[in-house]
Amino acid sequence: MEKKLRLGFVGSRVRMALIREIIPAVFPEIEPEIYADDRYDYCPEMEQYLIAMKERVDGVIFGGELQFKLYQEIFEPEVPCTCIQKDSVSLLNSFLALTWQNVDISRVSIDNYTISTVRKVFSDAGFTENHVRILRRRNWTVGEKYYEELYQEHRKLYEAGIVRGCITTLIFVHDRLIADGIPATYSRPTTDNITKTVERIKKECMDRIHMAESELTVLAVRITPKEEIFYQAQSEYLDSREKLKAAEELHYFAKNARATVIQQSDEQFIILMNRSDLMNYSNGLESLPFLQIIRDNCKCNVSLGIGFGYTPREARTNANLALQKAVREKESCTYIVHNINSIAGPVDLINPNKIGQQPEEQEILQGLVEKTGISASKLYRIYMLMERTKKSLFTASELAEHLNLSVRGANRLLNTLEEHELASLTGQTVSGKAGRPGNIYHILFDLG
Repeated sequence: MEKKLRLGFVGSRVRMALIREIIPAVFPEIEPEIYADDRYDYCPEMEQYLIAMKERVDGVIFGGELQFKLYQEIFEPEVPCTCIQKDSVSLLNSFLALTWQNVDISRVSIDNYTISTVRKVFSDAGFTENHVRILRRRNWTVGEKYYEELYQEHRKLYEAGIVRGCITTLIFVHDRLIADGIPATYSRPTTDNITKTVERIKKECMDRIHMAESELTVLAVRITPKEEIFYQAQSEYLDSREKLKAAEELHYFAKNARATVIQQSDEQFIILMNRSDLMNYSNGLESLPFLQIIRDNCKCNVSLGIGFGYTPREARTNANLALQKAVREKESCTYIVHNINSIAGPVDLINPNKIGQQPEEQEILQGLVEKTGISASKLYRIYMLMERTKKSLFTASELAEHLNLSVRGANRLLNTLEEHELASLTGQTVSGKAGRPGNIYHILFDLG
């Protein structure tokens, strides 16, 4: 009999009651461990329980963001951890619940939803204007004081006649409002939202279990904009834009290398993968193509620490040690830690064997950009894909998967290359299934 996946669920009594109904019915292959607690502030007893839970489960789902933010560090990155996010459907259900109480839903107070989510619900419903008041928390660790103040804000708005009812994401606030005779509804996650969250964490857990069968590698990455950005107008915008571009390349790399990305902040990431996959992707740690793409297309430096280990904790510790050494360098830099007694670096993984050819490559690439109108980033990713897979024949579906494009976008890309004689149609896929066969293209350009 196949071993069940063990998932921990942490949250309020109401949300954990939903979990007890949904998991056995929808996910019989999951063995849940449920911890119900209505506290939203730090609790030493809860922390100790979760530390013990960590040793028993493969992943953890929090019922809401407050508890997730307080305790996620207990689990990550060794144990996958997430929370059930608020969505527009749960908010729409809350509006519906208030209409049953004859409340004017254009005049309500709502806590902890974003302005964009509220606007989307009203726009989809055809409301041209509303007088909704949105109450947002100012930090994550205010505990009991926070939800007492939140209750008071809802109450004052109602008593002043500004709103006709309240929508809250905290059961404590809901119960207080109802006790005062104020029309209120508790915004609970939908079954569909819970199911999708469990599906995501289940996939990540299965990927981790698969990786645990062989030696692990953790890549600790820090992205920092180059100094020149700080002396330009709109430096904060440029800073964010360049970080985002670099982060996208990390996700492209992770998708192609069968890795898992955990974003810790807008500039720090953890990537988990098998050692064998890293060796295959990097040609035995000779080069990491995504570093060169970031260097050529983003105004960012990348500090990279590579850590090996037989457990996630060991690999993460070694990766953090390597990253600490890498960030001391002014430019992009990589360090590798196999164990405490084996540290290599600084290591140049930006295709060191082709450094002499880089100006020529860049000149060829720029010529292709001017000729086709295709971005340098896309062209270079196609080139690195051919280098890595040692093949030049691709269908649109294959390119879409590797380059994170839609199939329609990949078709447009191949058609443009064909128009400029940089790709040629060589045949079609043969399939016994119904539907149109896919065209096979031969990519003809080379930067070498």
